[in-house]
Amino acid sequence: MKLIVGGLGQGMLAWTLKEYGLTEADVARTAAEAASRPVLDGLEELLRDPEFDPAPVLEANPDIILICRELGCGVVPLDKTQRDWRERVGRTCCDLAEKADTVVRVFCGIGQVIK
Repeated sequence: MKLIVGGLGQGMLAWTLKEYGLTEADVARTAAEAASRPVLDGLEELLRDPEFDPAPVLEANPDIILICRELGCGVVPLDKTQRDWRERVGRTCCDLAEKADTVVRVFCGIGQVIK
């Protein structure tokens, strides 16, 4: 598994598609699609659902490339639900980064391998 992280509008999906020679048709945006496609874009949105667990996705597709937006560098939300979501995304990315073969941070469309 590969984990690609970066802020909103930093070009994570475009970088991933170019780097790995993929197209939009290779991109999943739901957990169901992720079992059969090489890239899952928008992991942070799936994590809004407290019941969503990425483990089954990784079991079904161990070579998947996960793209997740960084949420922890901005203003802390006043709303508890938003803070809880932000915390869940951050902790999930920490867990995934530990298990990942490769972790890349994309900033201004440039990928920096951090693991």
